Amino acid sequence: MGTAYGFSTLWMALGLPSDGTIVTIDPDRQRTDLARAWWRDAGIEDERITVVNRKALEAFDDDDPTLAGPFDFAFIDALKPEYERYLEALTTRLAPGALIAADNVLWSGRASGARPAEAGDRNTEALRAFDAGVLGDPRFKSTILPVGDGLLIASWRG
Repeated sequence: MGTAYGFSTLWMALGLPSDGTIVTIDPDRQRTDLARAWWRDAGIEDERITVVNRKALEAFDDDDPTLAGPFDFAFIDALKPEYERYLEALTTRLAPGALIAADNVLWSGRASGARPAEAGDRNTEALRAFDAGVLGDPRFKSTILPVGDGLLIASWRG
């Protein structure tokens, strides 16, 4: 979730096995069109990356067939208040042992409490709830790596 300009998608595509594919979700067609051009420049064939230009939760709720899975890996880097709902939408679509990675989970130290958050900061509140929820969820074995702005890694026990 959260293609933006496709930087993370590009790195994942470059590491795919020869038969691997990616489905990426972002409602902003202008950004994903730019991303597609950069993927092509990098030599990634169009059929290796499917772009769903919709809001992720709407696409999941509508049972978009592109999102049926099963997925071996999911990367979440989109609207922070929706992280928990993205994860729940994914759980029925994950292969056993699948990995989830969620970016920005430390939120410059605000989610961990290392730095103060402003009152009413929805992103910080959402990330705190997401982090605690995943770390305490017996369906996952998870940890947070303090790299960049924090990367949560969770293995689906499915």
